[in-house]
Amino acid sequence: MSDNSHVLEVIQGVIARHCLTTDSDVAITLINKLQCNYICLQVSPEQMITQCEAFILPSLSQAKSSFVLTVEANLQGININYWVDANPNMHTIDIHGLLATREPVSYDDIKKQHLTVQSHKSDIIENLNFLSEVTEQNYGFNFLSSGEQNHEQLTISDMRQLSGQVLLNSLSTASATDNTIKLCSFDALSDLQEHQLSTQAILAWPFFDTDLIAVMSTLQAQSRLSVLVADDSLPSQVATKVMLEMLGCSVTCAENGSSALLIAQQESFDLLLLDERMPGMFGSDVAQQLNKQNTPNNETPKVILTGITEEQEIAQLFDKGVTHYLQKPVTKAVLEEFIKPWQAA
Repeated sequence: MSDNSHVLEVIQGVIARHCLTTDSDVAITLINKLQCNYICLQVSPEQMITQCEAFILPSLSQAKSSFVLTVEANLQGININYWVDANPNMHTIDIHGLLATREPVSYDDIKKQHLTVQSHKSDIIENLNFLSEVTEQNYGFNFLSSGEQNHEQLTISDMRQLSGQVLLNSLSTASATDNTIKLCSFDALSDLQEHQLSTQAILAWPFFDTDLIAVMSTLQAQSRLSVLVADDSLPSQVATKVMLEMLGCSVTCAENGSSALLIAQQESFDLLLLDERMPGMFGSDVAQQLNKQNTPNNETPKVILTGITEEQEIAQLFDKGVTHYLQKPVTKAVLEEFIKPWQAA
């Protein structure tokens, strides 16, 4: 038996069991102030569960509308604090043990995100409204009412009422580009993991604020335009990479045509930006090889970056499988206008 306890999972599990057995509609807000999503404490799981149940459940059972819990680090382990309903009194317990931390919380662009909640249950609405207030300085959550619209909007869909095969079917048929975070019961996680659906945008109720941040990070990474930039000139390569990242793209770089071909044979991209005059293999040669082979980028637009202006030479590029070309040097304004159709798609 392990002598370590995953702190956040134990707390979530204890509260989730209470929610499932009592059919509670209390708004439960869990705030992780440890700055890490994965925190192990050198305390046996049995001891940790017993301590959490004895500390949390009596007051949680008495809660009428809201229950707010925070987890913080101290010199000897962690503090668990909670508040019940409108009562300002804070309840605290110290659990001693050596902390092992992994997966630091990171989300730089969260202030640009807006979330709408699809649910008829007041508990999730109240939970998220409270989160937006107490975490505004750190994460800038912005929750919208269902009538508001925003082009950067994410949706939290309450699926806690679904169970078994219905939930599995709903998740397995979801679009890969769906910007919906699915909220399910904590009990459903093991079933989803068994069916290899745990990597999707899924939250288990009750969730910590950092769970939401992690899911939003995943969705943001999936929605960003992925671009391969191949250029043997390091200054030019770096400049193109920086401009694309400023425009919200995820960029992979290659220092020559051979490297670009190898990467593109193994990894799928939304766009390939290839310098034409590279030693060993020109950018158009990379495009030609990819079109001849069965690769993840057969249909990916292949854009040549070139100083060539002669119409006949440009026509030869297209004959080799190039789909677009941009004149070098490329500016941010040109790139921004060029990538708009793919970003919109």
